[in-house]
Amino acid sequence: MNENIVEGTIREIGGKAKQTLGSAVEDRSIEAEGAADAAEGRTQKSIGHFQAAIEETLEPAIDFARRQPLAALGIAAAAGAALFAAFGRKPE
Repeated sequence: MNENIVEGTIREIGGKAKQTLGSAVEDRSIEAEGAADAAEGRTQKSIGHFQAAIEETLEPAIDFARRQPLAALGIAAAAGAALFAAFGRKPE
């Protein structure tokens, strides 16, 4: 599991606890700080899920590049040449 997911979850839970404590003792600054911590935790957790999805998506390509480095290099060169041909020229 991605460490951002774990840390974000912990931060979110801690923020919710701080928010509840602030509400219980009627301290709006603690309550607001807890809400901010919980929001940061949710954001960090979302980033972790995004990173995990990217890693999962790219894993087959990375495995292919490790098994067939010359073929991967050829594919990358052909893709680069095609992109240059499509976008590299200045309009006249």
